[in-house]
Order: sequence, then C-alpha cells, then structure tokens
Amino acid sequence: MFKICIIICIVLIILLVLVIIESLRELRMVRTVTYDIESDKVTEDKTFVFISDYHEAHHLNDKIKSAIDEVSPDAVLIGGDMINGTDHDPQDIIRSAGELLRDISKKYPVYYAFGNHEIKLWNLNYEAWKQYESSFGSDINLLSNKSTSLEGNIKLYGLGVPPEYYGRGFGFPRLSKDKINELIGEVDKNSFSILLGHAPDFIEGYTGWGADLSLAGHFHGGMVRLPIVGGVISPRLLLFPKYDYGLYIHNSKREIVTNGLGQHSIKLRLNNIPEIVQINIRKTKGR
Repeated sequence: MFKICIIICIVLIILLVLVIIESLRELRMVRTVTYDIESDKVTEDKTFVFISDYHEAHHLNDKIKSAIDEVSPDAVLIGGDMINGTDHDPQDIIRSAGELLRDISKKYPVYYAFGNHEIKLWNLNYEAWKQYESSFGSDINLLSNKSTSLEGNIKLYGLGVPPEYYGRGFGFPRLSKDKINELIGEVDKNSFSILLGHAPDFIEGYTGWGADLSLAGHFHGGMVRLPIVGGVISPRLLLFPKYDYGLYIHNSKREIVTNGLGQHSIKLRLNNIPEIVQINIRKTKGR
C-alpha cells in the first residue's frame, strides 16, 4: 500500500510539473483566430482586429504587434482590461499597455472601450488613470458609453457598465436593454452595429438592445479549457461558464467571445492560447 501511495504521489507530481510547463509555454504565445460575418447592412468590406484582457502582459507586446500587422486591419477594437485596476504605480501601466497602445495607434485607428479594470482604476486612482491616458495620447478613441460611425455603414459602441455588474457568484444585476439604452442610447437600426460589451454573459441584453455583433472577453476562456466541456471557471467564480469562448448566436444576432491575451490574479492557461481576433465583415453576396 505504501509503494502504491508513493507511485500515485510521483505521478501526480509529474502531471503537475507538465501542467506548469504547458501553462508557461502557452502564456508566451499569441495566435490569430478568424471569424467571417456577412451583413446586408454594410456597404463595403471591412476587417477589424479585436483584442481584450491584455492585463499588462508586456512580454507579449512584440508578438501582438506582429500578429496585428499580419492582418493589417482597418481598425483595432479593444474590449477592455488592458490594465490591472488594482495597480497604483502608473509607470507599470505605461510601460506595458500604454506603450502597446501608442505603438498600435501609429499604424491603425484604435477604439478602446472599458472593462472592469479600467473602471476600477478610474475610481480608485484617477491620477494614475490620467497618467496612463496621457501616455498613449489623443490618437486612441476612448469609447466609454460613447459611439462613433465608421466607413461602410458601421456604428461602433463602447459600453461601460457600473462596477456592480461585475459581481461574483450570482450576486450581480442582469444587464437589460433598457439599462443599455440609459447608458449609451438607442441603437441605430439602419447601420451595422458593433457593441464592445466586455462581459459575455450579458448576451441577452446586448442582442435585445439590438447589437448586430457584440464583442466580449472578461472570462479568459475559463482559464483551463477541457475537451467538449470548455472553460472551467470564470472571474465570477462560477464553474463551467456558458458563454466562455467562441461565436454565439442569439435572437439572430452574434456575439464573439475571446479568451484574451493576459491573466490577472492567477497566471494559468491550459489548452487556452492567448489570441487576437480577426473579424472580416463582408457585404452579403449578391448585394
């Protein structure tokens, strides 16, 4: 019995070491995932790169910029959590997210919506936020509960919800279309609408409001992804989140959820390589 216990312990240690090695390998990678979307609302084809949940992963900056350059998009859309909201040294933020944003904006238009960590830093240390904001300059279009029109009859909305909507467990309010209307106004039904919403589990609110395409992150793909099952845990501390990664269709409208680029509290990824998202929006064939 003692020998069997020793063997089991050795096997478990080996498995743990392998998991750590694989996680370290994945944390240093960046891949590109592509989605093709057709709409009869758009008047010309457009390609966007969507990134989210960077969390100051400065070691990936060169790989992220190279991956974006390979796509050569019409614009880069940012879904929030570029920073860690509990940081109180603005220099750490500037050396990572600030530098990345500044470099990207030299080549491409950048539209930046807030996640929960931007909202947290804004509330906890506004001076640090302003230093961060000044580091990437006015070339970045900040879209916190704002919208802008893009060529091709596309309307882009950046949604910034109050902190309580990022609560953990089941103790958070549901985001309704009425609340979105209150925050950002009514959707332009004549344009192809893209909503940067951050939290993916509000898909019913996003689609009910009228977003043709919602872009989200926040869940980090569930950190560890299991075959068939998918992501294991979300930042809400809920197991096996329903909207953890990929393309979802609800009320004939779409939501794309990325697993993001960095990690926050626990530096762990397994079967969950960091990514940028290439979105090709095309006119409906025959239009």
